[in-house]
Formats: sequence, structure tokens, C-alpha cells
Amino acid sequence: MKRSTWRPVLACLLLLALTAAGPSQAAPQTEVLTLGYNMAESVIPALQPMLRDDERVSAYGNQLIVRAEPERMQEIRALVAELDRKPAQLRISVANSGTTSGSERGFEVNSRFDTGVGDIVVGDGSNQTRIIRRETRGQSDGVRRITASEGYPVLIQSGQSVPLTTTTTDAYGRVVQQTQYRNVTQGFYATVRLNGNLATITLSANNDRLNRNNNEVIDVQQTDTVVTGRVGEWITVGGLGDTARSNDGDIGRRLSTRSSDQGSIRLMVERL
Repeated sequence: MKRSTWRPVLACLLLLALTAAGPSQAAPQTEVLTLGYNMAESVIPALQPMLRDDERVSAYGNQLIVRAEPERMQEIRALVAELDRKPAQLRISVANSGTTSGSERGFEVNSRFDTGVGDIVVGDGSNQTRIIRRETRGQSDGVRRITASEGYPVLIQSGQSVPLTTTTTDAYGRVVQQTQYRNVTQGFYATVRLNGNLATITLSANNDRLNRNNNEVIDVQQTDTVVTGRVGEWITVGGLGDTARSNDGDIGRRLSTRSSDQGSIRLMVERL
């Protein structure tokens, strides 16, 4: 076959080879995307599932460092722009309410009886009869408010540091007293995210108080939860109830006591 006959055949083979190879892919490039409203670490969890296996993203302050192909980079920029929106300004209110009540009822007889053989003494022998009836009732309510940005955690807390003394005995039998200060606080730690008119709140709240009967005892109330509710409405996120009864008596004396301690924590999120 002549040389001139081979030329069309070679051109055809070359064209087929180029077609089989397909279009060449552009090399990946690295680009820095600066965020306007969010820190880069808060955006990565939403961005990561959208990336391909060969694409990478890392955070540096308010900058995202992205490595991807040029065509994909345009899609990633659009996604980042959608995620980097201005956080809503919110007001978070947490209300702690509690009631305590107690009652004590019974009787006590103090007397001395002469039997001719000897005296029988009941109580202190003062010839008195006492009817016992006591009732106590208390209430503690409080609302704490703080301004926050959507998606950012906030902490508000108040209270006091009180001394608590413990008594122990050392190896030589000597009595040793130690005083340590313990923080008795009330407050909350919360993060809020909005979805339309619904708010999802990650909340950790505490309401510690000194025991009303013993200042050496601290009553602790704590709630850790995630709740969802409508913006502008109160949401009950925790409750605590404790009731105790006791009966005591012997000759000439009988006493019945009852105590109750009820508490609840409510939360409301409002747009500013």
C-alpha cells in the first residue's frame, strides 16, 4: 500500500484514540473563602457531607480553605454563601419556680401519776398537755434573660459562695474541722438554632439553693436537655418533686410530719 493511502487511516485512528480518552479533567485548585458572619468551624459540619471523596476543606478563623476542581469550586462557593447567613438576634428567658411546704401535727403529754407505790412520770412531769400543729410554706420564683446570637452558646449565672464545715477524726483521735467554700448558683447555658418559627434549644440549667432547714446542706436542681418549641412561647423543660412523710411517737407523745418540695424550669426564645 502506498504511503499516501496510510495517511487517512492514521488520522482516523488518532481521532478514535482521542475520543476514547475523553475530555481531560482540570487539576484541583486551593481557594480561601472568607466568611462574613460565622466562624469556619461552625460551617464545616454542614458543608462536609456535600464534598466528594477527593475534595478537602479546613478551617482557619473565619476562613475556609477549600481544595477542589474549578467547576466544583463554583458550586461550593454558592453553598458557602447560603450557609454564611447573618445569625438571628435572640432573647432567651429561663424561669425557675419552686414551692416548699411542711406540716407538723401531734400531741405531747407531760404528767406525773402517784400510784401509791411509786410515781409514773410521762415526759418532764410538768402536768401539761401540748397540741402540736405547725405549717410552713415558701415560694421561690425568678426569671433570667440574656441576648444571644443564633447558633452561639451563652451562659448566665448568679449566686454566692458559702462556707461548708466538715468535722472528721484523724488517726490520733483528734477532732479536725475543715471549712471549704462551695458555689451555690442559679443559671443556664444554652445554644439556640432556628428553623422558621421553631427553635431548637440545647440547654443545661441549674438552680442550687441552701436547704431551708439546714444551711450545711445544698439542694441541687439541674436539667440537661434538647427541646423544640415555638418562638415566643414558654416551654417547660424540667420539673422536680419531692415529698416526705414520717411518724414518730412513744408513751404520751405522737408526732406526724410531712414536707413537700416542687420545682420547674421553663424557657422562652424571642426574636429581637
